[in-house]
Amino acid sequence: MSSQSKIDPLSNLLSIPGVTSECDATLKAIDELMWNRTVRRHKDALIPYTRRIAGFATAALDGAQMPKDPTMEPEVSPMGSLSDQGLLVTAEADLQHLAFRSEPLKVFARLHTFVSTEEERGRPRITNEINDPLRLGSLPPHEVLQERLSQLVDLVIESKASSILVAAIAHAELATLRPFAQGSYLVARASTRLILSARDVDNDGLVMSEYGAFLLGRPAYVKALTGYISGTREGVGAFISWQGEAIRRGAEMAKELAEMADTK
Repeated sequence: MSSQSKIDPLSNLLSIPGVTSECDATLKAIDELMWNRTVRRHKDALIPYTRRIAGFATAALDGAQMPKDPTMEPEVSPMGSLSDQGLLVTAEADLQHLAFRSEPLKVFARLHTFVSTEEERGRPRITNEINDPLRLGSLPPHEVLQERLSQLVDLVIESKASSILVAAIAHAELATLRPFAQGSYLVARASTRLILSARDVDNDGLVMSEYGAFLLGRPAYVKALTGYISGTREGVGAFISWQGEAIRRGAEMAKELAEMADTK
């Protein structure tokens, strides 16, 4: 007798109203970006530029200043240091997408080395005292981290669900679990970039989901994460919708940047 097929851990989320259409619409938006002739013509110049925009944007969601010119260097200040961390994490995520396919936990730890003190680098927290710039509260105790992270790794590697759905749940899990004493949100937002690249949806990292999240605003981000923490189908569905819109906003901005380059 053949063994029963393993049920995908995300299959139950597909019955939440709007989830399937949200994922389909977002994948379509990414596909349109990738096949846009203007984007393809300027791709080599776009990649480092969009990466910097995404890096500054993810830091801005944690409280740094979003510069008008993303080619500038961060100022020398605590907030400038946060911007540096955002830029480094984003750049490193683009280098780690192949390793991420088989060892996502090691990659998360690697990204964390850019945002932590030397003694904490890459290590899950062993305390319930954290730096929480979004002030989410509802922090899971550190005792559950090993099990929850193991479940997340299994999900990221094994799920055959839409890449958008996997990215949304991984982002929300990391952001609400906050596995590190500091910098967890930067790692969580970089996970979207990693998953889209590792699954060959956005190999070049042009989709600036971080910037899309910045455009939607910090209050909307906190509201979406709070909904996810609630554990209700409505709350989880709302976060998936938020993630889809953030990705689409980022993709649209990448296309606009290509069009601007075409007019110069």
